[in-house]
Amino acid sequence: MLHALLVDDEAVVVNAMNRRIQWDKYGVDMVFTAGSMEQAQEIFRKEKIDFMLSDVEMPQGNGIELFEWVKMYYPATECIYVTCHPEYDYMREAMRLGSADYILKPIDYDEMDKILTELVGRLNRSTAETVQIPENIRMDIANQEAGEPHNASIHSAKHFILKHIQENICIDDIAEEVHLNAQYLMRLFKKEMGVSILEYITDERIKLAKEILLKTDYPINQVADSVGYANYSYFTKIFKRATGMSPKKYRQEQGQL
Repeated sequence: MLHALLVDDEAVVVNAMNRRIQWDKYGVDMVFTAGSMEQAQEIFRKEKIDFMLSDVEMPQGNGIELFEWVKMYYPATECIYVTCHPEYDYMREAMRLGSADYILKPIDYDEMDKILTELVGRLNRSTAETVQIPENIRMDIANQEAGEPHNASIHSAKHFILKHIQENICIDDIAEEVHLNAQYLMRLFKKEMGVSILEYITDERIKLAKEILLKTDYPINQVADSVGYANYSYFTKIFKRATGMSPKKYRQEQGQL
């Protein structure tokens, strides 16, 4: 059974979603509610949350900031934004973080049904047969970065990320591996690498995906799976944003060079 979290500073919106969504249809047996980022964080610390439906604009921390925090500490959790703001900047940031989808207010519950059905199907899908990254490709990437001048903690963090790139990587796990406080590690990593740990993980996944596309005949969905993206459509969007072309087009064009 799944656990869901509704986050919105407007109680009427939370109550409407809680009442009108047929939670049992999606295998959800517990629905938690929060009116702010702080309240949501407290729930995450106490409960396992599989997915959340979150407003974007809220006082004392918006939905984008909340999901960025969630992706660092609870990376398996997915998010659907429920928002009045279809603006490109909001949605670009949401997709960078791995938002499953978004839906505009006032909520169309038929559309919500389609989004939840797809999301829950993905959450329930077995990952037991995850496609493995060919060892020569993994080693090529590791060797490319082995000589970069970073301190031992950053090298260890990067090694841990590459080793677990197919998994949901949690900042606490990286911090434990390198024996540093998580907040200090995030500051040190940004200072040394020029990007956040979350951005670095995405960059590494795209880098590996490009290698796999050119050096194997894996179908695109298996390429996505092999670098930690169970959501194929999201992988395609992230890949296109990074390279300017779809995975299929990248394979066709770069493979001919």
